[in-house]
Amino acid sequence: MSIQSDLFTSTTHLSHLLNTEVGLAKQLDIYLKEEYERLDHIEKFVNVIKDEIRQAQGNEEYYFGNPVNSYLFIKHLTADWNNIEQLLPTDSVKNIGSKWLFPTFEDYTGSAIGLMRLQDTYELNTSQLANGELSSKFKSKRLSALECYDLGRVAYTNGDFYHTLMWMQEALDHLDTETNHTSINKIDILDHLAYATSQQGNVEHALAITEEILTMAPNHFRAQNNKVYYETIIKNRTLTKKQRRDDIDKSNSTNLKLIQTASNDESYKINNKRSDDYFDEQESYEHLCRQNGTRLHPKYQSKLFCRYRHNNHPYLILQPVKEEQLLHQPAILFYHDIISDSDIEKIKSLALPKLQRAVVRDFTTDTFQPADYRIFPYFSAWLRNEDSPVIARLSRLIEAITNLSMITAEDLQIANYGVGGHYEPHFDFSRRREKDPLSRLGAGNRIATWLTYLSDVEEGGATVFPLAGGHLKPKKGGAAFWYNLYASGEGDYNTRHAACPVLIGNKWVANKWIHERGQEFRRPCSLNPMV
Repeated sequence: MSIQSDLFTSTTHLSHLLNTEVGLAKQLDIYLKEEYERLDHIEKFVNVIKDEIRQAQGNEEYYFGNPVNSYLFIKHLTADWNNIEQLLPTDSVKNIGSKWLFPTFEDYTGSAIGLMRLQDTYELNTSQLANGELSSKFKSKRLSALECYDLGRVAYTNGDFYHTLMWMQEALDHLDTETNHTSINKIDILDHLAYATSQQGNVEHALAITEEILTMAPNHFRAQNNKVYYETIIKNRTLTKKQRRDDIDKSNSTNLKLIQTASNDESYKINNKRSDDYFDEQESYEHLCRQNGTRLHPKYQSKLFCRYRHNNHPYLILQPVKEEQLLHQPAILFYHDIISDSDIEKIKSLALPKLQRAVVRDFTTDTFQPADYRIFPYFSAWLRNEDSPVIARLSRLIEAITNLSMITAEDLQIANYGVGGHYEPHFDFSRRREKDPLSRLGAGNRIATWLTYLSDVEEGGATVFPLAGGHLKPKKGGAAFWYNLYASGEGDYNTRHAACPVLIGNKWVANKWIHERGQEFRRPCSLNPMV
């Protein structure tokens, strides 16, 4: 506020104005402090991404083949960038947003869920994963308390309290060892931990955590309400007793650190069971993913052979292919060194600009729909024989080896799997009780599958057959082949298969689905439904 006066002539009035200057200095100090804090946040973010650029640039495939690196990279460009955006002038944000491509929050959520999927499938200890110990051969950055908390938040918002509990506990553990953790509040971690614990059936422990929150923040509104809620549940139980170690099924439990009001034990074990959608097939599938190769009884192992195959085909007589039988029932065949590295690179270069979110079968509408990235995190492209001599040559080779016509075969599907990329157990053929979205092709059912591996995978990424017990490790340049249908046209349910999550590395495959029409004289029908 300004006033019109001859202040400059009055020493007394000038003395009063000194108070104005004192107030102004204080206000500007506050402003400068806020600006320094704002700039400090921005500078820290810049340093983080500069360090990431230094490690990744020129080494992208190796760097992003590490799922923790991939997750953190996507997080920096989504959740973290969103926080930094709030600190920047509006014009600066507009300029940045219009210049470059940014991942979406769906990508961020998908990468976090992918990391948790790896945790489950390969039985990775939460603490080891958070400390960067992916496997005996591969290490990654140690996650901060905030990064553990953010993983727990993704699980929490998706109603996955199994992983919420584990990652919030990990955030709490890391918080105790960090000197600079101003970005995350212990009470916030405990609040999420308490609710997740209650949802997993540990109401007594949830109450204990809530009481600890109230000792730190007596006026915490949600904790006050939750305390009443938990006490009511406990009071209304028919049988109430404090949890003990022997109350807990060890296979479905998690160790929590000491909560003073909950237990006098150093490590308090509480129930933490996976959700109800974890079923027997999932257990078999994950067990096979952890397995190294196919393990068969000697009785069945003796029926498997390796051979050179040429089928008297002019394409193969001078250079027969190396065929290895991996399973007897169903007959899963693997062909070594089918395609050269140069042809693989050509196929990948053709596919890259066409890659888009894969489609999966929607059984409610009997159509193919874009896949939910959180469930099927992979991308695909379709290549025709006309796109390149390399594609046409591969089709001719598949026909020569399988002795099946490619006239009604689908185009070559190229798939690239991202962080935790996988495909859950499924059939390639359509079953009789289903409406067939493939019928529009007018070529009958998928009689056979040809799967070419366009990359090696450091760890994980196997093709497994849960019902048959098969495990195929990706081998660059090799290809697997199997019949989906018996000669009678009935589906072979033992061909149900899945793509295991990629733990370390990058996975590229090429699928060729061959249809019934055109095979009448190449694979004659049988009246026996199981032949």
